[in-house]
Amino acid sequence: MKRIFTSALLLCCALYSQAQDLPGFRTSNYAGVTSVFSNPANIADSRFRWDVNLVGVNIGVSNNQLKYKLSNAGSSFGEDTIKSQLFGQSKGATKALVNLGVLAPSVMFNVGKFSFAVSTRARIVANVTDLDGKLADKIMNDLSSTANLPYNIASNSNMRISVNAWTEYGVSVAREVITAGPHFLKAGVSLKYLAGSMNGSVNIDKLHATMNVDEGQQDAYLTNAAGKIGMNFSGMNLSDFEASDATKTTGHGIGAELGVVYEYRPASENNSSKGSNKYKFRFGLSLMDIGKIKYERDVTRSGTFTIGIPTGQQFSMKNLQDVKLDNYKTELGKYPQYFTPAADNNSAKYAVSLPTTLQLDGDYHIHNNFYVNANVQLALTGGEKKPYNTQYYSGFSITPRYDGRIFGFFLPVSYNGLSKLNAGASFRVGPLYVGSGSVLSALMGSAHQLDGFVGIRFGHLQKRK
Repeated sequence: MKRIFTSALLLCCALYSQAQDLPGFRTSNYAGVTSVFSNPANIADSRFRWDVNLVGVNIGVSNNQLKYKLSNAGSSFGEDTIKSQLFGQSKGATKALVNLGVLAPSVMFNVGKFSFAVSTRARIVANVTDLDGKLADKIMNDLSSTANLPYNIASNSNMRISVNAWTEYGVSVAREVITAGPHFLKAGVSLKYLAGSMNGSVNIDKLHATMNVDEGQQDAYLTNAAGKIGMNFSGMNLSDFEASDATKTTGHGIGAELGVVYEYRPASENNSSKGSNKYKFRFGLSLMDIGKIKYERDVTRSGTFTIGIPTGQQFSMKNLQDVKLDNYKTELGKYPQYFTPAADNNSAKYAVSLPTTLQLDGDYHIHNNFYVNANVQLALTGGEKKPYNTQYYSGFSITPRYDGRIFGFFLPVSYNGLSKLNAGASFRVGPLYVGSGSVLSALMGSAHQLDGFVGIRFGHLQKRK
């Protein structure tokens, strides 16, 4: 099992980002085409006549065990640190969220009361869920160590690691729906073609076992074990990855996003300028990342085994020490007395859900260019029954900001079920936007999350009368 944990976990922690893209900046009235990624209705009645995002990257990592400090952030992602701190000192089940987003050239423009956007984005989302940290530590570190052994594993949950990578090509349309005195309502929808590059998962379901060390053989082993282990793969080979593999499409699907925004504009009768922010408060509701990607299952790498290792018999961990992750099905099949093939993961195709969320957003205009925003994210996709799904975590954020036409500054403070409390800072000036949702927490060494984003965009602002 050493290869399962070492290869998959280090893959997850080498690419990283947080679930809520562009923290702080996403609340701006001058976010342009990027605002479509939090609510498609946002582009209606935009402050821009047209807007182009040249490129943007959003990266980060969240977990419930390891704390990051900005001064030594680079070493936090070293193999030894991940092994010793993320798992070696693990208290309870280990969880982690990994997410990388790259925004390719995208454009937004207005036609009358309608606004349109065309966008392209590449994404990777990965989860480590309910992993027994002590088990992972014994597998990933010295197999001959007798420290804290024997160790009894009694998991009633589904320990799992899942990765999904895809590119989405989206078309969005939004418009003003109702204008009645101070009440203003706009609605929007995005439709996306989803091109899946790869999906991979490993899950160990309801494992009950004892881990110990044969001191004579200097080898760890499992005994008195029962449960299930499953592998599911499509697309890129994780053990022999090549850069060209990232451009290959092995899955296809359709996605959608829906949103509405209500604005209360008490002074709208005296101000009809499209270049001004006329609301006193704004409320948005959006359903994001609806859809599935259908993959072709690689039956040579995918399969499920029922684990049955009787008391008095031992399965040596050295049997798997040099086995590549993608060859685990073949290797486990060599020990039918301990690993019996099950009927799971046998279908030719399977559908992976996007990490669907419900977004609730409130924005209050304090005075001049000063605002405060509150956002709630509710995660709607899980992986307990479908371990190949990836998911986000529920949480909320509060972001005070200065939001001028050329310059903006944001102070997002957020809380979620995985990394708990985080504080960050971001800004935009001219075409540049850059920031982090956790940089202030990391400065104090108290962050379970590290993230950052940077991008370049430009547009033509509406005129102010």
